[in-house]
Amino acid sequence: MTSSLACAESAKADDVDSIAELAKKAYAEKRLDDADMYLTNIINIVERSGADPTATCVWYERRGQVYVDRKRFNDALVDFAVAEKRAPENYVSLGLLANRGLAYEGLSQWQEAEREYSRALSVAENLGFSAPYLLNSRGNVYGSLGQYAAAADDFDAASRVFQTERNLAGAIYASSNGALARIEIGDEVRGERELRTVARRAAGSIDARAALAALYYSQGKVDEAEASWNFACESINSGILEGSNVALDGCAQYRDKDWLSRIRRWPPSMVRRMDDFLNLRSVDVSTQ
Repeated sequence: MTSSLACAESAKADDVDSIAELAKKAYAEKRLDDADMYLTNIINIVERSGADPTATCVWYERRGQVYVDRKRFNDALVDFAVAEKRAPENYVSLGLLANRGLAYEGLSQWQEAEREYSRALSVAENLGFSAPYLLNSRGNVYGSLGQYAAAADDFDAASRVFQTERNLAGAIYASSNGALARIEIGDEVRGERELRTVARRAAGSIDARAALAALYYSQGKVDEAEASWNFACESINSGILEGSNVALDGCAQYRDKDWLSRIRRWPPSMVRRMDDFLNLRSVDVSTQ
């Protein structure tokens, strides 16, 4: 399998190298317009030089990544297609596949995103790489497709890898996602247990406490629901967890149904439970 460095080997002119450094610095500093400009300049230089088309493949891929970050998803897909077409034989880029999955997600093209993430995960496995972020991303896509059992499996797998790699933040996020998916497929006991575990392990997890509040309320446990919600809003919502200097997000977004379903991507039943809780609607516990 050819590396991206080999892909760019014939594009090593001094001017390309210097501009590439500028592009790298701009990207690291999140000056995405500048990164786009520099990469476009490189592409133009290499193409005007009459070099082999493979010399531009890595630059199209990198500009595509910038387009993803700029949310220019269709432009990103065009660049990824060019990069793939011009790549040397047997060259497969894990980054291209993952970023193309992100582009399709940005366009809400869930089946295409799932295809790209699955291809990326297959490449990662063949290379011996762990890819928990890809598992979590594919889990999100499965959720958007309504395939919550598959989503739960991916989130659980991601959480295990994150824990092995001692990435607590990643493990907490994946575990919370997995718990929500379990609740959506009817495994409420396991989902609640996992949310409790997340809330215990991550004192600053608003997500887990908000989810527990919605879940408790749907079970008729009003006092427990209010306690969980109040802790999230009063102890964390200020942006600083009491007794700590760690900045954390607030709970205001959890009052926004659109954000909760479209951005945070909670499953439908949990969005409904949160809405019931926030509006203090009476619930029939026997139907939960």
